[in-house]
Amino acid sequence: MRRTLIALATLSILAGCAVIVVPDGDGGVHYKSAFSSDAVQGNGQNATETRQVATLDAIDVNGPMQVEIRVGQGTSLQVEGDSNILPLLRTDASTGTLRVWVDGNVRTSHPLRVTYTTPTLHQVDANGSGAMNISGLSGGPLSLALNGSRAVRVNGYVSNLDVRMNGSGGLNASGLDSSAIAARVSGSGRLTLGRVNGDQLNLELNGSGGANASGSVRNMTVRTNGSGSADLASLTSQTAELNTNGSGSISAAVTQSVVAAANGSGSVTVYGNPSQRNVSGKRVSFVQ
Repeated sequence: MRRTLIALATLSILAGCAVIVVPDGDGGVHYKSAFSSDAVQGNGQNATETRQVATLDAIDVNGPMQVEIRVGQGTSLQVEGDSNILPLLRTDASTGTLRVWVDGNVRTSHPLRVTYTTPTLHQVDANGSGAMNISGLSGGPLSLALNGSRAVRVNGYVSNLDVRMNGSGGLNASGLDSSAIAARVSGSGRLTLGRVNGDQLNLELNGSGGANASGSVRNMTVRTNGSGSADLASLTSQTAELNTNGSGSISAAVTQSVVAAANGSGSVTVYGNPSQRNVSGKRVSFVQ
């Protein structure tokens, strides 16, 4: 009985604690509670450093920081924040990817900011929170792996956009043009995929997330599992496969051929008058 009471008391205490996941700099993480006493407090003295960096087309960001990635001439890396925190803002390029992370537990007075300029960019991995802005993209493929609550904005042009999002973050690519998109969301994340004109759009939503896009493609494949919503009425496709499972919704514009299935309480709305139709479920409708 005594052990049971101790266990319940321990669980009650832990239930009221926030647990912070901190990258350890070696690819892993360690955990701290909100009561950790070893956090480094920012001294309030803002400082800027310019660091040497190789020209790399991939970046991996871990931790709460604001990140600016500019695709342009030359290569440079600048970091900004409390002067006593900057030594803990680690950067490493030895693996062929620019890795940026916070070494330890910190409480900043000035936000940490990272600005990276590179001639080419093809891969971005981002974990944690804070704003990220990617600008100047001018061709080639781009792959985004986003985990956490980070808000990401992307501008420019890419041939192929691949997005994998987990968590509650957001991607605003309203200023992006692409020829093909493959995107997958798990959680409550929101995607604004911008303008896609070319081959195809492949989209999968798992959870309560949402996505929208505009433009014109030859084929689209869309699947929702859960309560997510795909608003693609501004994206016209010649052929489409649309499938919703749960309470989610899909709206899309189709001109020639469509396969549509609504399983559960969700709905599929097709804008247009495709001559070839394969429909299952009561909540599939056509709007001309």
